[in-house]
Amino acid sequence: MITTNKNALILVLALASTTLSAEGFTMTEYVKVSSSAPMYSTISEDVPSEQCRDVKEAISSGGTGNADVVGAVVGGAAGGVLGNQIGGGKGKTAATIGGAVLGVLAGQNIGSKYNTPQTNSYQVVRKCETVYTTKTRQVVDGYMNTAKFKGKEIRIQSDQPLKQIPVTVTYSY
Repeated sequence: MITTNKNALILVLALASTTLSAEGFTMTEYVKVSSSAPMYSTISEDVPSEQCRDVKEAISSGGTGNADVVGAVVGGAAGGVLGNQIGGGKGKTAATIGGAVLGVLAGQNIGSKYNTPQTNSYQVVRKCETVYTTKTRQVVDGYMNTAKFKGKEIRIQSDQPLKQIPVTVTYSY
C-alpha cells in the first residue's frame, strides 16, 4: 500500500510542476525595419491617337451624263424603223415593237460606254483615322518590408513603407 501512495504522490508532484511551468505571458514587440522595397505591377492600356494623311482625289468636270438615255431613244427609233421594214401584215406590228425594244437595249448599252465623266483636275483631301496603341507602365503595388528578429528574417507586405513591424511574442516559464 505504501507503493501505491508513493506512486500517487509522484503523480501529484508531476502535475503540480507541469502547472507551475506552464505559466507565461504574451507581449508585442516592435522590430525596426531594415529595408522597404517597392513592389510593382504592370498595367496595359490602349491609347487612341489620330493619324491623318493628305490624299489626291480627282474632281469630276462633267461628261456626257445623258449618253445612255440618248442612246436608248436613238436605238429604239432605229430598231422600230428596221422592224417595220422587215415585217409584213400582222407581223409588221410585232416586228416594229420587237425592233424598238432591241434598239432601246442596244442604244442604252452603247450610250453607257460614253457616259464616263472626264477628270482633268485633282484636289487634296485630308483623311484621318483613329489608331490604338497599347502602352504598358509600371505602378507601385505595395512594399515588402524586411526586419530581423532574434536571428530570423521577417517579411511583411504593406501599402506603404513601414518603420517598425509588430511581432507578438509569448514567453513561458
